[in-house]
Amino acid sequence: MKAQNVNFFYGSFQALYDVSLEFQTNRVTALIGPSGCGKSTFLRTLNRISETVRNTRMEGSISLDGEDIQDMDVTGLRRRVGMVFQRPNPFSQIDLR
Repeated sequence: MKAQNVNFFYGSFQALYDVSLEFQTNRVTALIGPSGCGKSTFLRTLNRISETVRNTRMEGSISLDGEDIQDMDVTGLRRRVGMVFQRPNPFSQIDLR
Protein backbone atom coordinates (compact mmCIF):
# COMPACT_ATOMS: atom_id res chain seq x y z
CA MET A 1 0.00 0.00 0.00
CA LYS A 2 1.28 3.43 -0.89
CA ALA A 3 0.09 6.91 0.08
CA GLN A 4 1.33 9.90 -1.91
CA ASN A 5 0.89 13.54 -0.91
CA VAL A 6 -2.22 12.87 1.18
CA ASN A 7 -3.96 15.95 2.56
CA PHE A 8 -7.14 15.61 4.60
CA PHE A 9 -9.65 18.26 5.61
CA TYR A 10 -12.44 18.40 8.17
CA GLY A 11 -14.35 21.32 6.66
CA SER A 12 -11.78 24.10 6.36
CA PHE A 13 -9.46 22.56 8.99
CA GLN A 14 -6.53 20.71 7.42
CA ALA A 15 -5.59 17.69 9.53
CA LEU A 16 -2.98 16.07 7.24
CA TYR A 17 -0.32 17.78 5.16
CA ASP A 18 1.32 15.97 2.22
CA VAL A 19 1.68 12.58 3.93
CA SER A 20 3.60 10.07 1.80
CA LEU A 21 4.30 6.57 3.07
CA GLU A 22 4.80 3.15 1.55
CA PHE A 23 3.81 0.08 3.55
CA GLN A 24 5.93 -3.00 2.90
CA THR A 25 4.23 -6.34 2.29
CA ASN A 26 4.30 -8.73 5.27
CA ARG A 27 5.88 -6.12 7.53
CA VAL A 28 4.57 -4.41 10.65
CA THR A 29 4.43 -0.62 10.47
CA ALA A 30 3.93 1.54 13.56
CA LEU A 31 2.67 5.12 13.49
CA ILE A 32 3.88 6.95 16.57
CA GLY A 33 3.16 10.51 17.56
CA PRO A 34 1.47 12.76 20.07
CA SER A 35 -2.28 12.92 20.53
CA GLY A 36 -3.96 14.98 17.82
CA CYS A 37 -1.20 14.73 15.23
CA GLY A 38 -3.32 12.87 12.63
CA LYS A 39 -2.41 9.19 13.12
CA SER A 40 -6.03 7.98 13.30
CA THR A 41 -7.14 10.35 10.56
CA PHE A 42 -4.47 8.93 8.26
CA LEU A 43 -5.39 5.34 9.11
CA ARG A 44 -9.06 6.04 8.35
CA THR A 45 -8.13 7.22 4.86
CA LEU A 46 -6.52 3.86 4.06
CA ASN A 47 -9.83 1.99 3.87
CA ARG A 48 -12.02 5.02 3.18
CA ILE A 49 -13.72 5.05 6.58
CA SER A 50 -13.08 8.79 6.50
CA GLU A 51 -15.77 9.05 3.81
CA THR A 52 -18.40 8.32 6.46
CA VAL A 53 -17.68 11.67 8.16
CA ARG A 54 -19.60 14.62 6.71
CA ASN A 55 -17.87 17.68 5.28
CA THR A 56 -14.50 16.01 4.80
CA ARG A 57 -12.27 15.58 1.79
CA MET A 58 -9.01 13.93 0.89
CA GLU A 59 -6.45 15.06 -1.66
CA GLY A 60 -3.56 12.99 -2.96
CA SER A 61 -3.58 9.30 -3.79
CA ILE A 62 -3.57 5.98 -1.99
CA SER A 63 -3.01 2.75 -3.89
CA LEU A 64 -3.25 -0.90 -2.95
CA ASP A 65 -1.33 -3.31 -5.17
CA GLY A 66 -1.02 -0.51 -7.74
CA GLU A 67 -4.76 0.26 -7.88
CA ASP A 68 -6.15 3.58 -6.65
CA ILE A 69 -8.41 2.87 -3.67
CA GLN A 70 -10.87 5.53 -4.91
CA ASP A 71 -11.55 3.27 -7.93
CA MET A 72 -12.11 0.17 -5.79
CA ASP A 73 -15.37 -1.19 -4.45
CA VAL A 74 -15.40 0.09 -0.87
CA THR A 75 -16.69 -3.20 0.59
CA GLY A 76 -13.95 -5.17 -1.13
CA LEU A 77 -11.35 -2.63 -0.01
CA ARG A 78 -12.48 -2.88 3.62
CA ARG A 79 -12.26 -6.67 3.46
CA ARG A 80 -8.58 -6.30 2.54
CA VAL A 81 -7.70 -3.28 4.71
CA GLY A 82 -9.07 -3.69 8.21
CA MET A 83 -8.76 -1.39 11.18
CA VAL A 84 -8.38 -2.12 14.86
CA PHE A 85 -9.92 0.71 16.84
CA GLN A 86 -8.20 2.29 19.79
CA ARG A 87 -11.26 2.13 22.04
CA PRO A 88 -13.00 -1.18 22.67
CA ASN A 89 -16.32 -1.65 20.91
CA PRO A 90 -18.04 -4.39 22.97
CA PHE A 91 -20.98 -6.35 21.67
CA SER A 92 -24.18 -5.30 23.36
CA GLN A 93 -26.09 -7.86 25.44
CA ILE A 94 -24.91 -11.03 23.78
CA ASP A 95 -25.30 -14.20 25.79
CA LEU A 96 -22.08 -16.19 25.28
CA ARG A 97 -23.18 -19.24 27.28
